Amino acid sequence: MRSVLRRFAAGVAVGLLTAACTSERATDAPGSVVVGSSTSTTASTVALPAPSSTTSLAPLGSPEIVAEALIAAERGIRDVSLSADETARWGRAEQRAYRALSQHPEWDDAVRGKLPDDVRAPFDLNVAARRAVTDNALSHPLSDPLPTLPAWTIAAPLPVDVLLSYYKETEAATRVPWVYLAAINMVETRFGRIVGPSSAGAEGPMQFLPATWASCCHGNVLDPHDAIMGAAVYLVSKGAPTDMRRALLGYNPNDGYVGSVEAYAKNLLADERALFGYHAWEVYVGSAAGTVRLPVGYYASQPIDAASYLVAHPDDLAPVDD
Repeated sequence: MRSVLRRFAAGVAVGLLTAACTSERATDAPGSVVVGSSTSTTASTVALPAPSSTTSLAPLGSPEIVAEALIAAERGIRDVSLSADETARWGRAEQRAYRALSQHPEWDDAVRGKLPDDVRAPFDLNVAARRAVTDNALSHPLSDPLPTLPAWTIAAPLPVDVLLSYYKETEAATRVPWVYLAAINMVETRFGRIVGPSSAGAEGPMQFLPATWASCCHGNVLDPHDAIMGAAVYLVSKGAPTDMRRALLGYNPNDGYVGSVEAYAKNLLADERALFGYHAWEVYVGSAAGTVRLPVGYYASQPIDAASYLVAHPDDLAPVDD
């Protein structure tokens, strides 16, 4: 899935490395972070309302603003009293803050130094996951961004509780830790938001090549339950759960991909509530016209001109600060 991996890396858009599941795949996904250490400082604990889904957002134009946004978002995601819609808004706010840091890696230490302990721990892992993508991309020079947007459908994912039940059912059956299955599902297709074959022909929410699926798995590759179980079966054939890193390299032999999945999985293992934030993360792709958000409802049966799309959908152009 060479072209898809490169598009996401070029846009520093999602930490999304669609294309895995077999060593037959391309290995040019983007890699790794060294998060600077810093002493703790006092951070604001002012309660903030969940960000609106309809109003424009203030620019995340400084480390101080990003730190405040992350404190509010990480705590909002973990507030079990909130509705699903409110939690999802905090998840999108979390994604936006980490996207801003992808654009400004020089802010890492300054932001980290302003975070309290409860936010610093997920910060380190989320930054590591995203830097795993971008650092690896630096060692794999990218071609110029494409002028087109992909031939995908962007669909609403299954509810987080349903997906969590699938991951845990699969863990019980295969002993593959559910956090890795969730991280793969996130990295590959944003929990099934991306519907459509990759440039290499990989299919389904866990991205299998047809020949790989036929050789190892049963059921419908497009069905989330079957695909999650199939991913675990394939990982077991590559060494899971005894050696998860080896198994992940078998799924996609790319250090950036593996580093990203490992970091997201560690964050999920530390706190299951992290899944509720990740579940809300949207799809962004890089293009010659800029980085573009592809919302639920996006549909293209063939690649479409990015500039023309943005004329019709100007709000889907990602701000330069994030």
